[in-house]
Amino acid sequence: MDILTLSFLLPVLLYTISTTITPGPNVLMVTASGMNFGVRRTLPHINGIMIGFLTLNLAVASGIGAILLAIPQLHWALKILGSIYLLWLAWKIATAGEVKSTGHKPEPFKWWQAALFQVINPKAWAMAITGIAAFSLPGDAYWPSALAVAFAFAVMTYPCSIVWAVAGAQLRRWLQDPAKRRLFNGFLGALTALSIVFILM
Repeated sequence: MDILTLSFLLPVLLYTISTTITPGPNVLMVTASGMNFGVRRTLPHINGIMIGFLTLNLAVASGIGAILLAIPQLHWALKILGSIYLLWLAWKIATAGEVKSTGHKPEPFKWWQAALFQVINPKAWAMAITGIAAFSLPGDAYWPSALAVAFAFAVMTYPCSIVWAVAGAQLRRWLQDPAKRRLFNGFLGALTALSIVFILM
């Protein structure tokens, strides 16, 4: 089967778009970043997501995903570690925009921070494992098809993340009142914390 055929590429693109644009830790953080820092300052965060997620997909294609599925304890350790980190991120999102006692304002994610986050992002692992397992082809077509899935994720991550960053930036115009912005940041932080429930389930 030729991986360049529409019958292969269309389902891959539909899967990558639907899973990348729907709410999850990355979407919530990019939306909060867009609102608090603007789209331009959020671009390194989006670049990091794209780089980290591409690397994660390549790691899954190389067999790491199969190891996680074969050893449930490792899978649970990843979920717990990711959940603890998400709680910390939820707090950071909820308090974004506040000036700390040191006088320093919060900063947007750097690209490498966003890239490293994908290692403990349970949704990213689920997307990568499911995508590679569902769309990779056997035999000699395995690596070409797995690479196609990995790069499809990387390509679609950028525009889908931009959509949410722009949405966050637009919300900033409506939330000029600092009290309302703090309330909305708290709401996004609560949603991030709530996502842990679905991760652990």
